Amino acid sequence: GIAGGLVQPVSGNAVNAGPPLQHALILAFDGVLFDTLPARTAALREALAAEGFDLSEDLVRAALPGRAMAEALQQLDPAPQDPTRHDLVLLRAQRLYAGIIAHGVPLLPEGLAALRDAVASGHRVVLRSDSERRHVEPLLALSGLETQVSLLRCADDPPRGGGSSFDRSWQHIDERLQRLGIAPTQRIVHEFTASSAT
Repeated sequence: GIAGGLVQPVSGNAVNAGPPLQHALILAFDGVLFDTLPARTAALREALAAEGFDLSEDLVRAALPGRAMAEALQQLDPAPQDPTRHDLVLLRAQRLYAGIIAHGVPLLPEGLAALRDAVASGHRVVLRSDSERRHVEPLLALSGLETQVSLLRCADDPPRGGGSSFDRSWQHIDERLQRLGIAPTQRIVHEFTASSAT
């Protein structure tokens, strides 16, 4: 499901208001705009099974929202005996995921409607993704949405330092929108995390 919050802008004097305030719509690519969770779950689950881990679909699905695949894997297998196991699982999962999404991924109607409304209103659209850029950009192009996105922040975008990819993405998005003069009160957010996933 969508966990969103509509933040109302502060309105000024109608006579001296100047140009209308620009807003930003921030959408989660995974789970709000595109239904990637089934594909991500299947890919990671199959990759884990190839290494001898038969985890339930529900367990793997619960680890993914708001996380890059590497972070979900770390949660599911926090202390691998062989340090190369995570590398092998991730390589296999990414290959499987690419194969699944090559056939297309469903667009989610609520997220698509929110995106189209924001574009029609002249607002910026920001996408935050738990998937890697190499998987996100082709889906945006295939759906004809790539020109409607002002900022795309993917799980593998630098900086790749400390903290989760989710936190790093949000910090980057906040910094960029602040530079553009779009305050937090001018942002509408539809996010997909473990607490909002259904």
